[in-house]
Amino acid sequence: MNLNGKYPYFIFKYIVIIFLIVFFKRLNNLKDAINKNQPNLKIALCTMGKKENLYTKEFIEYYLKLGINHIFIYDNNEPNTEKIINTVEDIYRNKVSVYETSKKNITNQAGSFTDCYQNNKYIYDWFLMLDMDEYLYIVNNSLKNYLSNSKFNHCDIINFHWVLATDNNLLHYDNRSLFERFKEPYIKSPFVKSIVRGNITKLRYSVHSPSFSPERNITCNNEGKIINYNILELEDVSPISIKYAYIIHFRYKSTEEFIKKYKRGYNNWFGNRIKSFLYGEIKEYFQLNEITLEKINYLEKELNISLAEFRDIYNQNKNKTKFYEKK
Repeated sequence: MNLNGKYPYFIFKYIVIIFLIVFFKRLNNLKDAINKNQPNLKIALCTMGKKENLYTKEFIEYYLKLGINHIFIYDNNEPNTEKIINTVEDIYRNKVSVYETSKKNITNQAGSFTDCYQNNKYIYDWFLMLDMDEYLYIVNNSLKNYLSNSKFNHCDIINFHWVLATDNNLLHYDNRSLFERFKEPYIKSPFVKSIVRGNITKLRYSVHSPSFSPERNITCNNEGKIINYNILELEDVSPISIKYAYIIHFRYKSTEEFIKKYKRGYNNWFGNRIKSFLYGEIKEYFQLNEITLEKINYLEKELNISLAEFRDIYNQNKNKTKFYEKK
């Protein structure tokens, strides 16, 4: 029997197997070394949601991957409607806690943030507080590495500026991720959300950023520089900075999702009151997004509201792509 062609094959096969064994062993050793060097910080995320079931899975997976240890969600849905807990997969149940605001007598977002902080402030080193349509982006993709930088040692609060995602001229919802549907460029905004150091006794929370007792109230930007945050105006009065981190706010999403968002919670409103409110929201919507006849027609049909002002703006600016000055 002629074996002349088989020996090189077997030798090559064994060399490959040995190489793979050595490679994966060294890879595991490298992973162990990386894990040992990971900062030993515990970070919580506090958020409130209403009619967010379509987005909960993406939200949870994004933040766990970013380095959040535990997510506290305050479900602000009315009784006998959709429940956020039903969208939390079993594999995440030990990392996600869901509370119904109606059972905790919480009526607003500031109340949910305060409750989350006060009940867990001695367990976690930092608390990220934001909405379920806000996604913190860190340049190196590791929140723990970011917070472990010595430039934040003196900071009690770190403010992150918003960047606003446009509707990307999408009229309807589809099941792609938010990042697939609404891509850059984003629009810079002076508004902020914040991450707060734990283990501080006194906390006064506004929707955008908290303050502590006078002796502990050092607010920094995403570069670790001390800033003057105007809690009354809800915005950072220092120059907008998005060098190392920022929050992508998917405020409106598609036109269809914008309509659903601003109809929720106002089912008991009627007549001119809700129309006046929605008209103001539509004006803000078109400050960020391009005005098109398709959007105007859809909004008028779904909301039973006249948008003659925006038709006039469209007709006057048919050949332009921006109709309002963007911040």
